[in-house]
Formats: sequence, C-alpha cells, structure tokens
Amino acid sequence: MSQEKVERYKQEKAHRKENVEKERRKKKAGRILTWVVILAVCGGIGGAIGVTFYNDYQARLAARPDYARENMVVSDLTGILETEAETAAE
Repeated sequence: MSQEKVERYKQEKAHRKENVEKERRKKKAGRILTWVVILAVCGGIGGAIGVTFYNDYQARLAARPDYARENMVVSDLTGILETEAETAAE
C-alpha cells in the first residue's frame, strides 16, 4: 500500500465513530422528514375532503325550505287589500 492510502486508512479508522454517528443522524433526519412530508400530504388531502363535505352540507342547509312562522305570510289572494300602485292610479 502506498503511504497515502495508509494515512487515509488511519484517518478513517480514527474518526470512524464520528462518521458512523453522522450517518445515523442523517438517516434518522431523513426518516423524520419523510414522515413529516407524508403526514402533511395526508393532512392536506383529508382537509380538502373535509372542506368539500362541509361546503356540500352548508349548500344543502341553504337549499332547505324555511318554515318559520314569520316567513309564512299569506299574500292577498282574494284581492281585498289595495296596493300602492292601484291607489296611485285612481
């Protein structure tokens, strides 16, 4: 072996613990980042589906008829009541 290779091997051997620890940290950070991205994507899809269902529900509520008493005013079907337009014409 050349002297350069021997020196490089000694350096690698001397710093092997730190290099192994760095690799472990990189792998762990990669796994954590992957899970964060997966959860964010799933949360975004779930949120979009939830908003869609909520908007559909609100549209159905708005389309339902309102049977409140104050909205059930019967108009003048018999023609007894005079309107402003009729009185102005006279």
